[in-house]
Amino acid sequence: MSIENAPAAARSAAGAVAPLPGEGWLLAACCLVAAAVLGLTLQLTNGTLRQDAIQGLTLALVLTGGGVAASCWGQWTPRVEALLAVLLGGALLLQLRAFSLEHPAMYLQAHGPWPYAPLYWGLAVEALVVGALLAGSERLRRWLLPVLLAAHFALGAWVLRTSPAPYIDVFVFETQGADVLLRGGNPYAMTFPNIYGHGLFYGEGLVKDGRLMFGFPYPPLSLYFSVLGKVLGGDPRYAQLVAITLAAGLMAYARGGRLGAGAAALLLLTPRGLFVLEQAWTEPFLLLLLAATVFCACRFPRALPYALGLLVAVKQYTVFILPLIPLLTSLRGRQLWGLLWRAGATALGVSLPLIVVNVPAFIRSVVTLQLHQPFRMDALSYLSWWVSKGHAQPPVWIAFAGVALATALALWRAPRTPAGFAAALAFVYCVFFALNKQAFTNYYYFVVGALCVALAARVPAESPPARGWA
Repeated sequence: MSIENAPAAARSAAGAVAPLPGEGWLLAACCLVAAAVLGLTLQLTNGTLRQDAIQGLTLALVLTGGGVAASCWGQWTPRVEALLAVLLGGALLLQLRAFSLEHPAMYLQAHGPWPYAPLYWGLAVEALVVGALLAGSERLRRWLLPVLLAAHFALGAWVLRTSPAPYIDVFVFETQGADVLLRGGNPYAMTFPNIYGHGLFYGEGLVKDGRLMFGFPYPPLSLYFSVLGKVLGGDPRYAQLVAITLAAGLMAYARGGRLGAGAAALLLLTPRGLFVLEQAWTEPFLLLLLAATVFCACRFPRALPYALGLLVAVKQYTVFILPLIPLLTSLRGRQLWGLLWRAGATALGVSLPLIVVNVPAFIRSVVTLQLHQPFRMDALSYLSWWVSKGHAQPPVWIAFAGVALATALALWRAPRTPAGFAAALAFVYCVFFALNKQAFTNYYYFVVGALCVALAARVPAESPPARGWA
């Protein structure tokens, strides 16, 4: 008998990787409800501070933390999965209703007798497909999932054409940074126009003579994505649109089933998703690479180190992912070291070519710039809420202390599975943003996406999960 066909105990004795435990249904239920609650909360104020938004954030944070803490509770049965599908359908209906109450983006310039007809036709198609995905057979889901992804991509393309020049600095950074790199220049050594005419959104000394005195403010991998969008679509935001669509597809196919398809739909129909796309925020890249990492852990473990390396390289704050890597895989010892050095080499390989050209300019634009960012009273965070009540501004280390506590809880209670990793990551980052001096829609959009990834990657506790990468 081969090791692959041997019982679990025999494989362990033969030196193979021990199987991962599964999760109870409570983790999936908490991730589902938390993703819906947080998505609807962002709809209230576009992710800015208000009392009801703070209440929604608190509920989502409690659900996420509770799901991680009690992640092994609840035995999976066919009835449980059916009830979760019903709960998922209810959450999707609430999200569709939210679309009807407010425009999906801020700077749409739709014209004609029926200017928003493409929006409602697109949502109608997505709603019909989602209903069939949740109620239909596995064979029907295989046919309809590409239809859902194509419908969302078409809807996103309509938003980009209808809002060609959003009034936000991120769009300027991505457009001009991509242009400079395509001309052979160094985007980290350039400056940008200050489109706002004031320096309230930037730190002291960062605005001079109408220019922002820093270069491209994101790591090189984000810049590469923007260049691809600019070259292939004429607009860097097409890279975000592709990233969101691919992330949803990877979620749906990570484990399959109704909950996988439903998790993808939960992301695509989150009310502020098209707003995030319009504003050119880079969190869709982070979400794509998280979905790819979890997909590889579930389906293609040999590619896991490289997907993980790209995930770590795409944003500055991905450093908080590093302590959670043991949750992603059952590997230990030399095998875990093999995964880590390959991931590290991948991250350095995509980053160093642009860093070494001008190291001081890169550090100033990507690292120290973040330290100078001002405290924002309109941020959806507990710090801003506390100051709005007349109290003194709390120290910034509170956010890092919260991350340390959340990480410790996740490492203690979360299961060693891809879903446990994604749920723990959602919890840690939700705590970090909720205790930060700046926190807006794009930050929490990533948390919503991570919760959807955790739901899609669930492993019922009685099912034998796939072995880790070797």
